[in-house]
Amino acid sequence: MKVLAWVSCVAVTVGVAASCSSGGKKHIMTTEEMISADPLPLAPGAKWTYAVTVKRYDAETDKEVTKQLSWTTEVVDAKEANGVVAFRVKGWPTDLATFESGEAPTATVKTVLRSGNSFLFGASAEPTLDGAEGWFSWPVLDGQKICPSAEVVYCWIVTAVETGYALSFLTGPDEQTFELEPGTGISRFHYAHHGTTNEVEAKLVSYSKGTRRR
Repeated sequence: MKVLAWVSCVAVTVGVAASCSSGGKKHIMTTEEMISADPLPLAPGAKWTYAVTVKRYDAETDKEVTKQLSWTTEVVDAKEANGVVAFRVKGWPTDLATFESGEAPTATVKTVLRSGNSFLFGASAEPTLDGAEGWFSWPVLDGQKICPSAEVVYCWIVTAVETGYALSFLTGPDEQTFELEPGTGISRFHYAHHGTTNEVEAKLVSYSKGTRRR
């Protein structure tokens, strides 16, 4: 099996942490607190409901249009093999970026992999790391930079926020941020396109636990 590795500028051991940047950002969890918490409690049946605000430029009216909608993210299935769990998640928040004027975004099914305390995006529905894209390993630290590989230009930047930690990915045309609240999962998602207005903010309204696999 090919194990995908990604690069971080932070070294972490239990009880000891060294970061490439400092700077207080609200509540910063200790390493011990993070190790005992689940940043993304994926399990079959787990469901997150969000209140979503979408801002887009409407070419027909030549105006910026704001719309409100409800969005649900749900774990619909899970498979496990060789220590890797593949969670099939319907309505992953990034689907909201596909919103078109007059039409609601389509909820697709995405594979989120968990291998120990590492989370990745799967290339298929199977529990394998082959071709997977690295996301993050828990615990994280304020100021941490997580790159999918040494060759990529863009990386995830970790920032401490009031409810936990935000992971932001900024490219030339776009930016997206996932706020992780340990024990709950994604409490906020934000996406923005630079240029023509296309912005999404999803705030968690409710979360229900799924059934843990043993």
